[in-house]
Amino acid sequence: MKQSTHCKICGKTAVETFSIPRSKFTGKPIPEAPDDCTYYECNRCKFCFTDILDDNDHAAVYDESYWNNQDPDWHGRVTETLRLVLLANTLLAKDPAQIKILDFGCGMGTFIQTAREKLNMLAWGYDIIEPKFGKEFFLKELPEKKFDIIVSCEVLEHLPFPYEILKEVLRSLKPGGVFAFQTAYYDPDVCKRDWWYIGPANGHVSLYSVGSFDVLFHKLGGVTRMMWNNYPGIQAWQISNTDDNQSTHREDRVTQKGASPMRAPAPGTSRQGSFIRMMLKTIAPEWAKRIYRRARS
Repeated sequence: MKQSTHCKICGKTAVETFSIPRSKFTGKPIPEAPDDCTYYECNRCKFCFTDILDDNDHAAVYDESYWNNQDPDWHGRVTETLRLVLLANTLLAKDPAQIKILDFGCGMGTFIQTAREKLNMLAWGYDIIEPKFGKEFFLKELPEKKFDIIVSCEVLEHLPFPYEILKEVLRSLKPGGVFAFQTAYYDPDVCKRDWWYIGPANGHVSLYSVGSFDVLFHKLGGVTRMMWNNYPGIQAWQISNTDDNQSTHREDRVTQKGASPMRAPAPGTSRQGSFIRMMLKTIAPEWAKRIYRRARS
């Protein structure tokens, strides 16, 4: 009999979809080891996730070995992050030299350093580990309503509790600000246990379908969104200036590059109060200490 749990995004039932060795790294073959890591898929929004690292210290995952062996292309993230800024500013339409940018999950800090030193852009970084570059612009605490744009390049897949974490992070956006992200898109009809992107050993615990993006967009107070070349894994979301991001009556204008705005139905937003309270009690230690400090105060 398959195991089941609650979806971390919409709260509905999620059922075991496959198991894989917890030692599996992204982009590497499946090791010959016991399938001791279960991934669940939500029956409603199709979000795919594992809870195997929920109680772990996530900072321990990203040691020197991670940057040298598991994500050696961290310098390549500079151009990809800059693309997110470009996409976000298409919605924001401000002078690029004046916009304030937060790189959430800045990693090694190469985008911050490049933006500051080469492009004269106003960029800061935030992560659960301190970067090696751009340290003078690294924030240990997140201020409220400071940034025009928050970008997150190859980070969402690492978040153990996506909605709760992003809800707190987006408090740092100015009213009407834009959140832009890049992650690999999970297609439940195609992506199985041998999908190259799966990697619990390097923290890839959350895999996003189109439906899960839709639910997050509405729950986080999105009003307008844009995809890069129609790819669901690269999007920019303009966030409303209200603190109540649970409305089911908000207009959703989905814009794709080269296409006209179109309406998309809002998914149901029934609140899973008891489930969320349970999540907050079991949140991973590093996220709890930093991102949730304000939520508990």
